Amino acid sequence: MRRITRGALRYLAVVLLGGLAGCDNTSEPAPPPQGGLSAAAGDAQVAATATTLQPYRVRVAAADGQPEADVTVSWAVVSGGGSIDPASSVSDGVGIAEATAVLGDVPGIQVVTASVPGHAGSPVTFRSRGLGPGFSVLGGGGNVPERYTSDLWVADGYGYSGTWGNRGAVGNALKIWQLDLVGAPSLVDSIVTPGIGTVSDVQVSEDGRWLMFTGERGTPSGNGIYVYELLAPGQPVFRAHLAAAEGLHTGTLAEIGGSLYAFTAKNPPSPSMIVYDLSGASGGTITQESSTPVPANYGIHDTVVRDGICFAFVWNEGVYIYDVGNGTAGGSPAAPVQLATLSIPGGQAHNGWWFWNQLTGEHRYLFIGQEMPGTVGVSSAGLIYVADVSDLRHPAVVASFSEPGAGTHNFWVDEQREVLYAAYYNAGVVALDVSGALTGDLYPLRRMATIRPGAASTYTWGVMLYNGSLYTSDMLSGVWQLGVP
Repeated sequence: MRRITRGALRYLAVVLLGGLAGCDNTSEPAPPPQGGLSAAAGDAQVAATATTLQPYRVRVAAADGQPEADVTVSWAVVSGGGSIDPASSVSDGVGIAEATAVLGDVPGIQVVTASVPGHAGSPVTFRSRGLGPGFSVLGGGGNVPERYTSDLWVADGYGYSGTWGNRGAVGNALKIWQLDLVGAPSLVDSIVTPGIGTVSDVQVSEDGRWLMFTGERGTPSGNGIYVYELLAPGQPVFRAHLAAAEGLHTGTLAEIGGSLYAFTAKNPPSPSMIVYDLSGASGGTITQESSTPVPANYGIHDTVVRDGICFAFVWNEGVYIYDVGNGTAGGSPAAPVQLATLSIPGGQAHNGWWFWNQLTGEHRYLFIGQEMPGTVGVSSAGLIYVADVSDLRHPAVVASFSEPGAGTHNFWVDEQREVLYAAYYNAGVVALDVSGALTGDLYPLRRMATIRPGAASTYTWGVMLYNGSLYTSDMLSGVWQLGVP
């Protein structure tokens, strides 16, 4: 009888155990290697509606990453109308397949996909914009030659615009404009306020009763907040003034708990958000409700208040979010409670708009304007950042837009049509499509139209939508009425 050696036993054990282990292995087999599909050219084109675009191209690769020839790519228009031709194409010797799209007849974004089943990255999505009619000049312009024009508000058939700095005449005038039957503005009156050098912000309350403006660049006793009662549209009557020695750069009216408040930005060297109670203005009294200091890293530039939430744009500190009566954290105008801080790349957070989308009901996005150094009438710089604020305690920047050669100032959002209108200083006015999900770089695909209403004399400060027209205040060329895209 032949003996079994120890070595043979060890070998047999390894074979048996390995076999048993193999029997117990329930993991899925490795997937077969995949090829890849990626965009090669043609994405994000912008042209007039019904235009034939430059070809869309995709690159087809084998599993080893080398170009793959003779692969059929399927093309389809997913949304936005128009057409794509051919419906399928075959990759060439370097793995490229292409098709040509024609934009639809309706302005907006056309979405096209390219697909290869079983290839990683499929489908590849291409988006291009079809442009409709742009802005048009309907009225106004060239109507404030002696001063630089600043902020603007329009209500009940009248416009109110501030003035800034010194253009030969000091910016201490509030201009009053009557809109004619087609909305064109004509100057009918002015309020000149001694002791200030700039009317920096202007607003009319939602009920049309109160006109508020802020003053700065003047004397300690002249700077501050001014409140007028509108006994009739276009007929303001002075009621109250409260001085702020350093000056107030901006003011925002908001009704909270049945009372009207002004949220204002006090200038350095000790910047703060000052909240004023205007409920006693008819009797000549403005009451300071609270003062919330911020770091002197320039300071607060502007505020947005909706539903008891205040967004303060605190320059190089970013955006501060406060509960001032929403109930989220027990805050009030008398005692704001900070919920979060949001930084933006490069700092210089200037202004904003909390977008309440009237079509979707979402309150998801905050648009943030960044104002970087510029020269009046010559240059400007700064982006629009988009932050997701669906969780007010954890906001995050998700997108941005940069207009070449210019920087943004104030803006307005048509929340029904999902369009943002931005004053862009030397670039005039820019319209942006802000529908749907906003991510990444929004230029150029989201830009709908631009206009420089004053041509070479364009340096646009602010915009406001009213009765279907866009009214703009231009530092160099005054107040304009524009038709919108």
